Amino acid sequence: MSDSHRDTGLRNVITLHFPAQDRAVRSALLKVDGALVAAGVMREMCDRAQIALAEACNNIVKHAYPFDSVDTPMIALDIAGDRGGLQIILRDRGGPMPEGRLPGPDLPPLDLDNLLELPEGGFGWPILRRMTCSLSLSRHNGQNILRFRLPVVEMRGQTGQNAL
Repeated sequence: MSDSHRDTGLRNVITLHFPAQDRAVRSALLKVDGALVAAGVMREMCDRAQIALAEACNNIVKHAYPFDSVDTPMIALDIAGDRGGLQIILRDRGGPMPEGRLPGPDLPPLDLDNLLELPEGGFGWPILRRMTCSLSLSRHNGQNILRFRLPVVEMRGQTGQNAL
């Protein structure tokens, strides 16, 4: 857990290190779900965390590491929470994001008259931007650090529910 969690009153939910491989990501997502449920996180928030983490981790697997890497590429994940939501930090030592910044919020062009020909990619970052707040990417000492917050959202008139 990073020191910033202790300073802000966030409670650590889970810390994981796992290979940047499809099966390992699926296994990590199951562990995250179990940890969130055990911490008392609302089901809706658990589901949103699964979607956001799947998008972010799959981007790391597909784009951050070269396919011929000799070393086992790894992903580090920290999740902490408070009454307002979940703070998520993903770290990897893959290549930097092109141009050093996150892609914009725009969805790929869609032909609504021909929905059978939807593009295969380009939806992940717009989805993350819509689901999260405080989304940021930095690079320090050869490490990519993606941070975002999943805020608690009120559902159908329910108020007063907390992430933790």
